[in-house]
Amino acid sequence: MTKQNKQGRSNVFFIPIGMLGVLALAGCATTAPTAEFAKRINPQSAVRAGDTAKTVVDVAPGVQIYDYEKARLTQVIEGKIATEEIRSKAAGQARVYEVDVKLVQYERGNSFARAMLAGLGQIHIAGDVTIYLMPARTKIGEFTIKKTFAWGGIYGGMTTMETVEQGFAGGIAAAVTGQSESDQDHPGNKSS
Repeated sequence: MTKQNKQGRSNVFFIPIGMLGVLALAGCATTAPTAEFAKRINPQSAVRAGDTAKTVVDVAPGVQIYDYEKARLTQVIEGKIATEEIRSKAAGQARVYEVDVKLVQYERGNSFARAMLAGLGQIHIAGDVTIYLMPARTKIGEFTIKKTFAWGGIYGGMTTMETVEQGFAGGIAAAVTGQSESDQDHPGNKSS
């Protein structure tokens, strides 16, 4: 009877630890990747609170994506930008931007293969992003961004392209608002 009590008590500790582990892993698919800038956005030109950013998602030749997936990704990116832009103070009159995302890779992977072994059935999404200040359509920034998900097991099998799109969109939003880790000079990243 003593052994059963000890095992029961140890299970009480392992269950919360296991749940914390699952929660920690859940962040991997949605973690925002860092943009690789070809033309860095000037901190004064970054999307700020009150600005409007319209997103256009297009695909490179050979990339297969359904129209409903493009529409969903467009909405996710615009939502992430709207969430990130409130971190920066408004700078004068509200501006309008166009964020052009050209997908160069969009691979849904295979959930069964991911569940069987980490590294199989990977999800890939990558794009070239150009941001324009409207209405003159002045290019203010350009970067590439990519996100790969390769975890295995139950977590890998249950992760979908929609989940990975959240992280991809978060990386775009961080870059256009000057909130990415590499944008340390952005006024929104300096302590007051």
